[in-house]
Amino acid sequence: MGLKSKKEKKPKEKKKKTKKAKSDKKRINFLENTRLGRFVMGCYNNSKEAIGSCNKLILFTVIGITIFGVLMVFSASYYQTVYMADPDPLYYMKKQLFNALTGFVMLFFFAGYDYHKYEKWGNIAIIISLLSLALVLVFGVEVNGAKRWFNLGFTSLTPSEFSKLFVILFTGTYLNRNPEKMKKLSTQVFLVLILLAHVLLIMKQPNLSTAIVIALIMGSILLVGGLYMGWIVAGLAGGVALVGAILVFFRDIHWYSRITSFLDPFSDAQGTGYQVTQGLIALGNGGLFGLGAGKSVAKNLYLPEPHNDFILAIIGEEFGFIGFIVLMAVYVGLFYLCIITAVRATDRLGFYLATGVGVMVGLQVVINVAVVTSSMPPTGITLPFVSYGGTSIWVFMIAIGIVLNISRGQFKEKKNNRKVAKQK
Repeated sequence: MGLKSKKEKKPKEKKKKTKKAKSDKKRINFLENTRLGRFVMGCYNNSKEAIGSCNKLILFTVIGITIFGVLMVFSASYYQTVYMADPDPLYYMKKQLFNALTGFVMLFFFAGYDYHKYEKWGNIAIIISLLSLALVLVFGVEVNGAKRWFNLGFTSLTPSEFSKLFVILFTGTYLNRNPEKMKKLSTQVFLVLILLAHVLLIMKQPNLSTAIVIALIMGSILLVGGLYMGWIVAGLAGGVALVGAILVFFRDIHWYSRITSFLDPFSDAQGTGYQVTQGLIALGNGGLFGLGAGKSVAKNLYLPEPHNDFILAIIGEEFGFIGFIVLMAVYVGLFYLCIITAVRATDRLGFYLATGVGVMVGLQVVINVAVVTSSMPPTGITLPFVSYGGTSIWVFMIAIGIVLNISRGQFKEKKNNRKVAKQK
């Protein structure tokens, strides 16, 4: 009986193998004989090779922060869905999970895309950046008096978020192509004008914090690229003079209330200082160890849209000062890894691009913390990989993908040095 059963099984196994072979052949033919298939396979192979030979500590850090961010968006937002026409406690979490997954696809793609190819995209990137910032002021969606978004139906896009990345690509590629021109005054004036155009267009939205981030990102790359220090001093002096002029001569404009409200938010706790005061109360409630995961009080319709820019207040309330410090330590580690990648880059272009990404991550964290703790005027700036929002997470994923691609050359160089050492 045992022998017969074995004989009977063999034909079935053969049929399974032939079916599998036919399906594999169809898949291979599709991948080899169509443009889409070759493109998909090329992206897959490049990404697989890139992830296998890049700084995996950066990748694992980003994965950890993003997973934590998705969970915190759920914790901070589920009570906000109560007043929806069709209440769904998982609404914001599902959208953020989609943003994160699509973001990782972008990360893996750009990790496998040779960063030297950005040389031909730098000038186009800055033109797209300025055009989109100008167009959003005309065709953008207005929310709470601000025009920062394009409504695409299925999602919304924030041009100023992409401008951070475009500025990094333009400045890095321009300096790499024209290292000697940085000594000329005409070149420095041209680059400063590009910077001022971005700042003015973004402030027109209005969005002060993003304008500051872009100015400091581009300024830091230009500084390491040889920009005359006088421009930096002039820029800082101009900023201080602008704030002083608003406080003295323009008390009836939007920026006056923004600048003064953060100095003493409790003086108008039910008006301009409401969001900041609720954020500070949430941080105070958290104490040293926090109230516990999911136990925030501020998210229960006290803090407006707690899953967005003020999600750090919910994190502080639920996990306390200890949780806050741990999260900041992770961000410091990510910033450090980006800067180390820049320092060890095999060429100038890699150095400039990784420096820009590191500064972007570091600045965004610092400004978000400053806003939540009432150390600077409240305005829309997200906490990287944690705050709810598609455009923000996509931009940071692409940026980290670029850094991972830059780190590939360093790991290949290490492997080659090891091989040479073994041969000796």
